Amino acid sequence: MPPEDVVAKYGAEILRLWAASTDFRTDIPYQEKLLQGLAEWYRKLRNTCRFMLGNLCDFAPDEHPLEKQKLSELDRYALARLGDLVWRVRQHYDDFEFHAVYRAMVDYVAVDLSALYLDVTKDCLYTDPASSPQRRAVQAVLYTVTAAIARLVAPFLCFTAEDVWRHLPARHGKPESVHLCDLPLGKRMEPGDDLAAVWARLLDYRERATRALEPFRAAGHRSTDAQVTIAPLEADRALLAPRLDLCADLFIVSKVVLADRDGGPDLEVGEAPGTRCERCWRWYEQMATADLCRRCADAVAQTRGS
Repeated sequence: MPPEDVVAKYGAEILRLWAASTDFRTDIPYQEKLLQGLAEWYRKLRNTCRFMLGNLCDFAPDEHPLEKQKLSELDRYALARLGDLVWRVRQHYDDFEFHAVYRAMVDYVAVDLSALYLDVTKDCLYTDPASSPQRRAVQAVLYTVTAAIARLVAPFLCFTAEDVWRHLPARHGKPESVHLCDLPLGKRMEPGDDLAAVWARLLDYRERATRALEPFRAAGHRSTDAQVTIAPLEADRALLAPRLDLCADLFIVSKVVLADRDGGPDLEVGEAPGTRCERCWRWYEQMATADLCRRCADAVAQTRGS
């Protein structure tokens, strides 16, 4: 396959991506199936960046800087994971391990972003009042993540990184081109860190909840129709008890409660009590109006007021 044929079919970015993703110390594969896989991940990266940029349409970085936001535990964890990614990618660049950069970016976009942070925060981005502190905090995190991704992939996805950079909301002192920027700074997230230990347990329960919800969805329900009851490990009760609302967001269900017994971890899925909000599709025992929860009623009122 001549390079010009690859460029004509997939674009020059895919040819550069192929070169960057290849471990030059071993035999170098070059085949149609491999290029198709790279093109599929490239579309995943572009679509992820488009989603984040789309949700920054009303965000002004200078008016809502990250350091002034009231960040949730999930926001702080997302930033810690980003810092760890940046630290690892900088190490790989210093060692000329470009294929390791590619691998790290693949895992980050698929796992940390798409499967976790973006999946969980969609509810806040779509249904919270536009100027709510929670939504602004998520947007500040998205801005930080998007700007970092653009700079991290700029050495081998030149045009894509520039595309993303030019569509980022402007802030004071923002360089005209991503190729005039330094790489961001990061910090390694040690497995023994308190934050890492807490989230290892929370994500383990999230994985269990996802499996427990499969029969519930197969029966024709949405995950937001569910209430999850957890009989936790005894050592986890103190961890989970103050984070039940966070767990509901992580599991993408309407409510999470703890059973009176320990000895699990066991999870039971049932229908959530109360009335379903017609806007966010979650179930509440107390509603603001006949068909809207308090959060959605506030969002609608703000929209009408503007």
